[in-house]
Amino acid sequence: MLTKTKQFTVRELMQRNVFTIYPNQTIFSVSVLMASKGIGGVPVVKEDGTFVGIITDRDIVTRCNALGKDPNKTKVFECLTSNPTRTVPSHLIADAVKLMADFGTRRLPVVENDKLVGIISIADIAKACAFCPNEKHPYDTCILIDMAKELQKSSHLEPGCVSCCL
Repeated sequence: MLTKTKQFTVRELMQRNVFTIYPNQTIFSVSVLMASKGIGGVPVVKEDGTFVGIITDRDIVTRCNALGKDPNKTKVFECLTSNPTRTVPSHLIADAVKLMADFGTRRLPVVENDKLVGIISIADIAKACAFCPNEKHPYDTCILIDMAKELQKSSHLEPGCVSCCL
């Protein structure tokens, strides 16, 4: 007999205290922020919190450094990913994982009414799923494990169960 498990939402796992940057700041300043905080992506917002896009370490390499642009003069808006894949707080974790797998992204900005309210990453989901307390539901049968395995190919995280293990 199958037992119904709780469906977790993005709101329950997202990071609420998010480091952000403004579009007119320099690539150098966002690089320093990323290095000092050990993060690979920073949401870009206007002063009123309106979500503009995201800038990742990959964006910096491919849209600034590889083109010979000066990171001290180049602005974030010149290199960011505008209109990235995003989610809302009420989405199920399963939907967020599917978005990540479908679009090959490691993090999703969480936006509500055009304002950034958080971010959720593969790491957030993996941390929540590190230990599965439900021994009746082995990892290899989790409905999300296939998506997690796909995501794992582009990351260094172990797959886990987000359907039953939180």
